Amino acid sequence: MVELDPTEARIVGVLIEKQRTVPDTYPMTENALVTGCNQKNNRDPVMDLEPFEVAGACMALHQREVIARVEGGGRAAKFRHKLDELLGLGDDALAVLCELLVRGPQAPGALKPRVARLGFHGTPAQIEDVLRDLAARPRPLVALQPKRPRERDARWAHLLGPGGEVERASSAEFLDAPPSPAAPPVTSASDDTVLERLAALEARVDELERRLDGER
Repeated sequence: MVELDPTEARIVGVLIEKQRTVPDTYPMTENALVTGCNQKNNRDPVMDLEPFEVAGACMALHQREVIARVEGGGRAAKFRHKLDELLGLGDDALAVLCELLVRGPQAPGALKPRVARLGFHGTPAQIEDVLRDLAARPRPLVALQPKRPRERDARWAHLLGPGGEVERASSAEFLDAPPSPAAPPVTSASDDTVLERLAALEARVDELERRLDGER
């Protein structure tokens, strides 16, 4: 089982994200990883990692073969992730897990526009199916979280870091329940609608950043 501390989870999530959104910059140097880890948009929590922290985490991940070092093509070494190889993940599952790594627990509705920028254009129901599959593994990779006040839909969290055993119990209870029914149409903005709009804005910011990087 892959076990990641918060810094390692952020690095792996960033590597997956940039592989999907800016493939020309992938694999990534340590300097690029520092920038990606400390982004202000599409990150929760926002981090302020120092280069030495990223370098140390990369070394530990490389020793555990969670990431691979890529030589050549420049003086600076670059890194790629191996999470899909280690865990046997398809593209859709990798996109969902990536967003949980960089943004923390989320509901399928909030994940919809965020995984779309990674190439998974699924409905909330399809995203929930992917989450259920990840939770039903012999070693679950995600788990359902208890609802917070005013939340309509429960959020899912990855289990690649600390606290997995407590979260795993709530996931087992959820797997025995039928799938969530489709939400009825609403005429006023709900919490999920606000989250989806915010995620769409974040995707637009990412697109603008990619265009600016290409012009430099």
